[in-house]
Amino acid sequence: MRLLILIVCLLTVPVHAAPRVVTSIAPLQEITATLMAGVAVPQSIIAAGASTHHFALRPSHMRLLQRADLVIWIDSHFEAGFERLAETLPRSVSQLELLPALGIDDHDGHIWFSPQILQRVSKIIAAGLIQIDPAHEAEYRRNAQQLIAGIGAWREQTRLRLQRQPPRFITDHQFSGHFEADMGYAPIASIHDQHDGHGGLGQLGELEARLREQNASCLLTLESAPSPLALELAQKYHLKVISLSIAADVDSQSAPIIRRLEQFAAALDQCG
Repeated sequence: MRLLILIVCLLTVPVHAAPRVVTSIAPLQEITATLMAGVAVPQSIIAAGASTHHFALRPSHMRLLQRADLVIWIDSHFEAGFERLAETLPRSVSQLELLPALGIDDHDGHIWFSPQILQRVSKIIAAGLIQIDPAHEAEYRRNAQQLIAGIGAWREQTRLRLQRQPPRFITDHQFSGHFEADMGYAPIASIHDQHDGHGGLGQLGELEARLREQNASCLLTLESAPSPLALELAQKYHLKVISLSIAADVDSQSAPIIRRLEQFAAALDQCG
């Protein structure tokens, strides 16, 4: 009889379904997965290494987005194909567009290179998760606290490393602005403003003058391979080409987004 009562009690305990969360790109999936550890695993639309600027949503992507409880993306101007996403999602889907939430209006979506912004993003996403899934509030808050602490530790350690040997690098396009604002280290030059190929410095001659004067050591790219112009300049000025889209052998037990930061720091170490 007691066993029967126990079974009945267990059957009447409410079961909270794990929320369905979809992110646009891999860095956001890494942050969200850490925050959701022990609850569920979020999905990502744009595969790691794929360009956010040359992406088109497929019907399968739209079905995944429309069935989600929460969709997280950078900005309607950053991820190609997301321009009208906010208007097309059903009202049942909670939306979190990060640049407006952060108060950033320059459409530079490379926020994962700034530790301080990452800490703010962790809080914002955790709050979004709690809103749609209050049953797991304790887990989200605990995971966010640990992630924020880990990012802070990385920031302090990396600032000391870079002070000892400041990096001398150029980028194939402007993606390190948030890192510069946070950590104080800027590229000598950026070859392109964006992925569309327009010259970031206006004239190629001005860019080459900077390379001759400041003696860059390496070229950083987010692509699997740099543009033809970037590769030509790298060969001409003997720059080491480092692709941040290719996973580095980073020996770490850190959260995935911190491992991404560690890979960036390892690349900068090669540019000293």
